[in-house]
Amino acid sequence: MYINRALLLIAGIAFILFPMIEEWISHSGSQWYRPYQIWLLIIIAAYWNQRSRSSDEL
Repeated sequence: MYINRALLLIAGIAFILFPMIEEWISHSGSQWYRPYQIWLLIIIAAYWNQRSRSSDEL
């Protein structure tokens, strides 16, 4: 199974930075929509990664 190198790199960086990201999201004075911004970035990144593939590769 082929794993995209960029996706693997992003997953590794997210794993390393997870404690800092979790603290940033759950900060008591933050906006209520901050976790949704993170999910939106993840969805956009997944779309950007998949849009260049042809339908035969899926």
